[in-house]
Order: sequence, then structure tokens, then C-alpha cells
Amino acid sequence: MLKEIYHLLSRAERRRGGWVALSVLVRAILDFAGVAALLPVLILVMGDKPEVQKSLLLCLAVLAFILIKNGLVVWLARLQSRFLLDLYKEFSRKMFCNYYNRGLLFLKSKSSVQLGHEVNFVCYTFSLCVLAPIFRVAGEALLLVLMVTALIVFAPSAGLLLCVGFLPLVVFYVWMVKGRLRRYGAEELDARRNQSRTVVEAFRGYSELEISQAFRASLASFDEGARIINHSRLRMEILQLFPSCLSEVSIVVGLALLIGLGGGDLRVISGVFAIAAYRMIPSVRGILNNWSTLQNASHSIRTVVEGVRAPEMIADGKESVLPFHHSITMDDLSFAFPDGGIIIQHFNGHIDKGERIGIRGTSGSGKSTLFNLLLGFFEPTSGEICIDGVRLTAANRKQWHKRVGYVPQEIFIIQGSLAENVALGRQEIDRSKVTRVLEQVQLKEWSEALSEGIDTSLGE
Repeated sequence: MLKEIYHLLSRAERRRGGWVALSVLVRAILDFAGVAALLPVLILVMGDKPEVQKSLLLCLAVLAFILIKNGLVVWLARLQSRFLLDLYKEFSRKMFCNYYNRGLLFLKSKSSVQLGHEVNFVCYTFSLCVLAPIFRVAGEALLLVLMVTALIVFAPSAGLLLCVGFLPLVVFYVWMVKGRLRRYGAEELDARRNQSRTVVEAFRGYSELEISQAFRASLASFDEGARIINHSRLRMEILQLFPSCLSEVSIVVGLALLIGLGGGDLRVISGVFAIAAYRMIPSVRGILNNWSTLQNASHSIRTVVEGVRAPEMIADGKESVLPFHHSITMDDLSFAFPDGGIIIQHFNGHIDKGERIGIRGTSGSGKSTLFNLLLGFFEPTSGEICIDGVRLTAANRKQWHKRVGYVPQEIFIIQGSLAENVALGRQEIDRSKVTRVLEQVQLKEWSEALSEGIDTSLGE
């Protein structure tokens, strides 16, 4: 897991991650120092005749130290959180671009709901439910090592008994829940993905579902998904309650062994043991809870690894310039989808500039596929398409698109104003040009009748 995560990071991210890892060590030392600062107060209070003034001054000094320490801890935690959120933003952006650049064939082979879920939610889960728990587990583990080491040095019997109380229960918990947490996490992810798809499909297909009276089937699918999510989450919640119980049991067992074996100044040793346990209980609980969160979200690693891997891009070369003065030629054109379904076979055609051509055929005969080939969205299985004798390729496709007007059979409207839809993708909108275009397509009068004109909001 750590090796996969390491290879995901760029050199700059690894360097920054190293500094964050160092901050985890510093935080562990600061937390240890905060606990250690309580010991002088404990020893002084447990003395035969503690001086009130001296005790108050010592408490004031310890309080000042703890406040400064906690301020530093908050600052270091903020650095760590900023690093994780920056990784989420970077991975999400990279996955978004990579999915888009894999082309139309890839996008049509996947559910848009699934891809959107992976770009947004899975990347967020990876950063906040995989990377963050790794840092937290490392920090708490370092603190535990420091605490146990110091306790063994100060009171060997108490330190060893604490280990005897903690370790068996931790090993038992890890053994008991490891496989279950991963399985519950994968089940919940699939169910949530299906829930999103069910809702989106129902809203998009309202007319068809209503005419066919098929909403009941969509609702049944939604209810089943909700049942799976609830069941997985309940099992997860139960498993995450175990650390609280185990840590408290281990403390009681340790104290019982300490009292039973006796030896040394039991009053001071018990006080030291109590202070150590006071900080170690949250640490053990934190380690187990974060470990369970990590196991539950570990499925996201594979998705992120696959998603941020950049597709092979063809750099623009000498043939990137693509004029169109004479004709479009399709020579022995064939196309088959990756699953082997042949759509177009040995197709030939010649269209002169200025001609108006209609292509007719039954549903599924390959009309849309032919236009996707002419636009360069699909690569021919064999044969070629030439523009004025120049072969259409991925390298010159963008130049060809500058000369193409395209009205798809599926309506595409972004959530934005009428002007933003007409000037699709432009940061600066030429309003006079938008008006001119609307006039050309005979929508000027309609747009002027809208409540806010070309600033009227549109959506799907």
C-alpha cells in the first residue's frame, strides 16, 4: 500500500510529504512532552508536605508550556491538512483530465455517474480516509513508543505490565476486523455508486419511466441500495466501538496486575501509570479507529492509481495543419468496438467541398459511429479518412475541429447563462457576437423575450 502511494506522488509532493512526516514526529514529541510535564506536578503533590505556593507556580509553568505546545500542534496539524487537501485537489484534477483525454470511446464505455463519483468522492476518500489515517496512525504509534519507553525506564514493572495489557488486545482487534472492514467498505462504495446512478437515471428518464409506469422498479433499486448502505455502515460503526472498550479493558488489566505484583512505591507508580494510561488510551483508540478507517477506504487506492495514470498523448507534429479546400475521402474504412462488435466494414466515400450529403440507415447501422470517425473521436480499425489528401489523425484532429460545425443528436446544455452556452468554453464572452449567432440561427427574437435576455440561466 505504501509503495503504491509513494509512486503516485510527484517528486515535489514526496519532498513536501517528507516534511509533513517530520511534522508528525515533532507532534509526537510535543505530545509526549505535554504528558511528561505533568509528572513533576504529580510527584510534588504526592509528596509528604507539598508547598502550596511552589505547587501553584509549577502548575502555572506547566499550564504555559501546555498552551504553547498545543498552539504548535495546531499549526503542524494545519500544515498536514493543507498538504492532504492539496493532494485531493491535484489527484481529482489529474483524474478529471485523464478521463477526458482518454477519449469518447472510453467515456461511452463507462457510466458518467461512476466517473464523476471517482473524480470527486473517491479522490477525496483517498486523501482524507487513507493518507490522513496513515499520518495519524504513525503519530500515535510514535507517541506510544515514547510513552512506553519512558515508562519502562522510570518504572519497568509498570511499563511492562502496560504492554502486557495493551498488545494482546490490539493484535486480537486487528486479526478480527481486517478482512471485514475492507469488504464492508467495498460493498458500501458499490451501493453508493448504484444509488447515484439510479437517481440520475430516474430524473433523466422521467417521461419514459412515467409512460411505462416503471418508476416502481427504480424505487425498488433505490431501496435495495439504501438497505446495503445502512447494513454496511451499521457493521462498521459496531467494529469502530471496539477500540474504546479494548483500551479501557487493557488499563484495568494492567492496574490489576500492578496491584497484584506490588513492588516499589505503589502510590507513585500507580500515579505515573494513570498519567501514562490517560494519554495512551486515546492513542490506542486513535490507532485502531484510524486503522479501521484506512482498511475501510483502501479500495480507493486502486481507483486513484488507475485514474491518475495519464493516457498516451500524441504530440502535434508537422501534419497538425489541416486545410480544407477540396474534399473529404473515406478509403476502405472499417471500425469495430474493443469488445469485437464490427460496426462499419470496407466503407468508401468521397464528399466534395460544398456538397450536402445525407446518410441514412436503420438504428445501430453505424451512422453515429461514422460521424465520430469523421470527427476523429474514434480511430478506424482499418482504412483512413483524408482531408484534401491529408490523413485525419489524433495529431491534427484539433485543427480539423476548428473547421467543423457539429450538432449532436443528444442535447448538451451546461448549467450557465444562454450567452455562456452559445460561447461555450470562452472565458471572455463577446456579447455582440453572441447576439449575431442567435440571429443567424433564428433565436434572436426568442432570446430577447426571455426575462434576462442572453443572461437567462439555462440547465439540463
